Amino acid sequence: MNIQIKLQQWKKTGITCLVVVIFIVFLLIGGLIASPLAASAADAQPEGIEIDLKQGSDKAIVNGKHIKVQGMYETNGVTMIPVRALMLAFDLKIQFFNIAHEKSFTLNSNSYRDYGAYVKLGALEAQVDGKGVKLPQPAVEKQGSIMVPLRFFAQSLEASVKFDSKNKTIRITRAADILIDGKHRIGSSKDSWSIAAPLHNPSEPSPASWFGFETHPGVWKWSGSLNADPNANFGVTIWTDEGGKPLTDAEAMEQLKKQIHTSWFTVLERTLQTNDGRFVGFIAGHNEPFSVTYSQFWILRLPEKTYYIEINIGDGTVEKHKWVADQLLPTFRASFDGKDVNSKDVDS
Repeated sequence: MNIQIKLQQWKKTGITCLVVVIFIVFLLIGGLIASPLAASAADAQPEGIEIDLKQGSDKAIVNGKHIKVQGMYETNGVTMIPVRALMLAFDLKIQFFNIAHEKSFTLNSNSYRDYGAYVKLGALEAQVDGKGVKLPQPAVEKQGSIMVPLRFFAQSLEASVKFDSKNKTIRITRAADILIDGKHRIGSSKDSWSIAAPLHNPSEPSPASWFGFETHPGVWKWSGSLNADPNANFGVTIWTDEGGKPLTDAEAMEQLKKQIHTSWFTVLERTLQTNDGRFVGFIAGHNEPFSVTYSQFWILRLPEKTYYIEINIGDGTVEKHKWVADQLLPTFRASFDGKDVNSKDVDS
């Protein structure tokens, strides 16, 4: 009798454990399906900039990281902050000069945003983006740190400043720059591809014949703006070819360079993993009579098709090219959803 009871208990326990295991496996599989390639850059949204400072404190939070800085202070009604906090938050590089006993420095952007400032210590006159400006208070050196007027430099970097007089804190913020439209897409039902449309000033897709100064059939191109400024343009060109066996990065790069004119020279080779595969590409330069034109070329090799993408920014910096590719390419799909009313079919 006791043996039968124990057998029944074991069976119940075994069934319960089996149900729990099946449930856990179901959750794991569901999580994987819901977030494929979670570690990749696919569809990642850029983050904004935040600096938190407190009066009388030598600690600051810059883009979520705690750092130690020279404490901010007020002089003649102007709040002075360490330039180091701005450098870390806005990705600026500094260079010092000491000519004829006159100390000065420059601040220049390492990121996709264009920014440059020239400042003399102790002087009210300065230059920002090539234009002469007057500072509310001169930059000074204090205990080995360069201190600059907070509001002036924050606003010159297109950031907002919020004071909390009760807690004696200051927050400097700048919203993330979004390049792509999170809703509308451009694609081809014939060649099975789609990609996010530009957020700012998108043009209508049009057929073309050129890709990297070489003629190819079935090329489509369109343009948009890097921001609200209609003069800050970038262009996108896509065409497809037959697919095939997987290629190594070196083989893919060789295949890509065969499709463009030999006058393009390599500036920087890159790879980018997305949900639909691994893009291999490079930022390229082309010598013009009095300048250099820049563009970038990418290849995605799949069994069914090979996709080629060109992104052109003209005189854009390397960082600006990287910023555009890092936002745009992860939205590429080797398919077209004809039921999506927000997808523009170039073949219709």
